[in-house]
Amino acid sequence: MKKIFLGLVLSGLLAFDLSAALGDTTWVTIYNLRKITQYGNYDTSAVLPTGKVYRKIRLHYILGRYACPAGTQYCGSWDYTTEVYAKPAGADTVEIARVITPYATDWLATNRKNDYVIDVTDYSPILQGALGIGYRYEGYSWGFTVTLKLEMIEGTPPMNAVAAKNVYNGYFAYGKTADPIESHLVAEPFQYNAPAAKAYLKNIISGHGSDDNYCSEFCDNYYNLKINNNQVSQKQLWRSDCGKNEIYPQTGTWVYERANWCPGNTVIPIVHDISAVTTPASTFSVDIDMEPYTSPNQSNANAGFNIVSQLITYSAPNYNLDVSLEDIIAPTNDPNYYRENTVCSNPKIKIKNTGTTTVTSVSFNYKLTGGQNNTYTWTGNLSFLEEVIVDLGPSLAMFNANNSNQFEVAIDKVNGSSDQNTFNNNYVSTFVDVRAYPPSFVVYFVTNTSSSQTNPGFNESSWQIINETGTVVASRLNNLNSKTFKDTLTLPAGCYTFIANDDGCDGLSFFANPGAGNGTLRFSSSTTPIPYKTFNGDFGCQVIERFTVGYILPVKENQTAEARNTFQPYPNPAAATVNLVFDVSQYQDVSYSVTDVSGKEVQSGVFNNVSSIAYPVNTSNLTNGLYFVTCHFYKGDVVTKKIIITK
Repeated sequence: MKKIFLGLVLSGLLAFDLSAALGDTTWVTIYNLRKITQYGNYDTSAVLPTGKVYRKIRLHYILGRYACPAGTQYCGSWDYTTEVYAKPAGADTVEIARVITPYATDWLATNRKNDYVIDVTDYSPILQGALGIGYRYEGYSWGFTVTLKLEMIEGTPPMNAVAAKNVYNGYFAYGKTADPIESHLVAEPFQYNAPAAKAYLKNIISGHGSDDNYCSEFCDNYYNLKINNNQVSQKQLWRSDCGKNEIYPQTGTWVYERANWCPGNTVIPIVHDISAVTTPASTFSVDIDMEPYTSPNQSNANAGFNIVSQLITYSAPNYNLDVSLEDIIAPTNDPNYYRENTVCSNPKIKIKNTGTTTVTSVSFNYKLTGGQNNTYTWTGNLSFLEEVIVDLGPSLAMFNANNSNQFEVAIDKVNGSSDQNTFNNNYVSTFVDVRAYPPSFVVYFVTNTSSSQTNPGFNESSWQIINETGTVVASRLNNLNSKTFKDTLTLPAGCYTFIANDDGCDGLSFFANPGAGNGTLRFSSSTTPIPYKTFNGDFGCQVIERFTVGYILPVKENQTAEARNTFQPYPNPAAATVNLVFDVSQYQDVSYSVTDVSGKEVQSGVFNNVSSIAYPVNTSNLTNGLYFVTCHFYKGDVVTKKIIITK
């Protein structure tokens, strides 16, 4: 696929290749590492291509961190509302994306960032030519950087967007008797005309602020949608999955459920198809009524909702029979699917019905690049514009002894036939391999003092291990509080998924719940007290580790996926023996050297076919003092750690 890269657009004109073929992609960079240094608006302008039709336009909202200047009072990088606007001349300024920043106080030290990918195809009629772009930051603490890029993929969309108009756009108090929210959310008249044939209402709504009931941020409320004064839908404004946030780990209170948002996530639009209750060329009214609510203390009535409601109109659908491969959920390095990866079986993809015919079956071809082809057929019932995540089934043989870290999937047939649009039938991802553990190891588990509300009398936390067929092969359920469990497991060769659940959704340790104490969860050697993997106790609702036993993932000479080869010395300080606990992305040879503080090499060696376990180094001949251990991984990584010898 050809790509046209465009630089930072602040002023002036650019030359565009208008002869590009279907499927070509144009990139436009609007902001590049823009430092956010104050509350408020950051406006600019861009010149976008004209005269093209796009199958999909995706906004890449890349959030990062920078070091605040010395003396900066507020540089916490907490959960703040940010919005991106398109500002066409002579038309409505419309919000095209809303992202709540994460608790990212550790991002600078860990060099983290995240690329939020947001579909903005609805706004294709205005994302062209000379265009004002707005970015609003509603935080009082600095330290974030923002990069905005448009990925504009040519082709025919399911429907051509015609227009986007605001119904409501503002922040409105909730529960305040002197300023009732319904005085702002009044019925608004609209009409759409040819070529518009279908109409959707798109609502981007998030609750913020706090009164004596902790509303609106922590209150579960609904709204009623009325068309021509008739209720057509009711929607809850609540996110109950914050404890399974893909942007993990975070600091702060990231696990708490909130009013239609989670820290570190996009605010997901709520879309209503109102085509069946409206008619082209006829006037109709749109009205949103919030759940009735009165704040108990009007002097502290600080609840509110940030409400953007838009009428999006489209021409008639372009395809009768078409399915789009929307994304690869696993295997992938995409951090937006952090919890679903890494994997050693069961690839998962997302598909969407982009044709008017109900889809009942889709057949796929998939493989690792250079490997043997696999097939799978999904069956179900998928209506126009509905999406579904498809599990391609047990695929251990594909991952075992693979020579590629690139996954390919393609749609072969839809309802037993070829679909009409082949430009959305293929997807490719890169990934890293899962860790390899020895057949025998210990699951070391110390419970905290949080009692389960769903299973009274027991601790909130539990774990289980599932093989590639979905069978539970080991578990630790119904555990008492403040107890230590050491389960020694011996597993046959295969692919496994370890799942630890906490039904309180605050993990084994959470700073905001100190009364529960701190639990512990790790994998350790079955013969020595050496940890292979220690899990972060602040994992929210769930933590997952996928791994192989007895399957060799060979070294790739030209692996392009991100390497994950490192080690830790244990114990440290050490005496006669220090163990090098390796964390490798695939089996490989590792050479090591030990140097003293002057740089003189005092010991060296080689470990063959290393997996993610511990390897002993005899240090009995070393005198007391500080040393450096450098490991050279066959993959090419070089990692150095300090050790102290004390006898």
